[in-house]
Formats: sequence, C-alpha cells, structure tokens
Amino acid sequence: MQQIIQEEIIKIQPKGLMTIPKKFRQQLSLEENSLVRMKEEKGRLIIEAVRTLPYPVRSYSEDEIDEFIKLDNKETSQLKKKGLL
Repeated sequence: MQQIIQEEIIKIQPKGLMTIPKKFRQQLSLEENSLVRMKEEKGRLIIEAVRTLPYPVRSYSEDEIDEFIKLDNKETSQLKKKGLL
C-alpha cells in the first residue's frame, strides 16, 4: 500500500515560532492549547499529537506502592488459605 505524503513549506517566524497549517491541525484534531511532542530524528523534525486524560491522575510514592504490594500479598495469602485462589 502506498503512503500519501502531504507536505507544506512554512516560514519560521522570530523566536522560532511557526504555524501548523490548518489542514494538518484538522487531520490531527489539534485545537488551541493542544499539546504536541517534537523530536529530531535523522535530520528531521517530527511533531506528534499528545493525547491527555480529561481528568487528573495521581502519582504514587515508592512507599505507597510498597504498601499496596504488601496489602495485595496479604490479601492473596488469605484468599489462598480459604481456597478461593
């Protein structure tokens, strides 16, 4: 299957600003305040849409994770003793 490559020439503005053409923004569902990831790879700039969750996500500390694992091991042991696992 042949891949269709779309390209457009754009001008880099002062301070490195550039405008992503409307057709690309629409195709990638990029709206105002959307996030993108930009990386350099083999002399090319790659811009990828970043999808975020619509709700906050909590990070856990190493201590909290250790506590969860201990609790899980304890509950697993109790369920095995009861023959439920």
